[in-house]
Amino acid sequence: MKTLKPFLTVILFMITATTSILYAQEKSDTVYMLNGETKEGKVTAIQENSIEFVYSGEDLTYELKKADVQKIVFGSGRTQIISQVASPTSNIGTTSAADRKNKLAVLPFTMVSNDQGLMSEAMSGQIQHAAINSFKKNTRQLMVQDPMTTNAILLKNNLDPNSIKTLMPQKVAEILGVEFVVYGTANISFEGTRSYGSSSTTYKDKTEKDKAKKEDKSSGKEFTSNSSSTTSNYDTSIELNIFSDSGSNLYSVSRNAFGSSLDTYDGTLNYLIKRCPWGSKNK
Repeated sequence: MKTLKPFLTVILFMITATTSILYAQEKSDTVYMLNGETKEGKVTAIQENSIEFVYSGEDLTYELKKADVQKIVFGSGRTQIISQVASPTSNIGTTSAADRKNKLAVLPFTMVSNDQGLMSEAMSGQIQHAAINSFKKNTRQLMVQDPMTTNAILLKNNLDPNSIKTLMPQKVAEILGVEFVVYGTANISFEGTRSYGSSSTTYKDKTEKDKAKKEDKSSGKEFTSNSSSTTSNYDTSIELNIFSDSGSNLYSVSRNAFGSSLDTYDGTLNYLIKRCPWGSKNK
């Protein structure tokens, strides 16, 4: 019995060590993406522009773009940084109040619609451009920042329409180097289509036309044509909020567009901007 006890102790130690080794081997790698997503599995290779990755419990190998990956935490505990994440507030405080004086920036518009085609970044940028052009044309004493400059600064600071909402307006103004920031929302609902039809009759000459009217019948010299068209109808409303670099809300207004075409947002922007604190109708 005395001989057996040390032997059992050695066997137990070996089982425990083997279990620990197997556990360490099974521990997953964790890939942290720049968009906040995490992936659990096994990193099998790191290439120049991609990372080969297998999800836990699967055999298929995926390629992840290195440009989309922030870091990898391996099962061993080692961390490898792939892409540096810029702080959203990295440019805060780089401009003084005097430098920002009378400068205004328009953010990309927030889109609300039942039509997924209108929820695109392109449509948001299109309305942003229209608003900037209206501020340039219909206001006084303002220096309006070019949209390319505004969007480049936002991109440099990893700010999109959603992450901008996590910052107070005065911080956004400081990042953009302006005194005033315009937040806009375009609510454009698709209301369906409407078809129109028309018919017209032409005559070879006026004599034939007069003869047909007198006899109240068609003439062999007449030509009849039919045409039809279909239009899409939209219900549009625009909301504007203008904040200063002190955090004050200087202008908050919304208006339903007049008309049912898609571009009615343009006239609505002009109406609202003309009546803002620096607008041509605000005297």
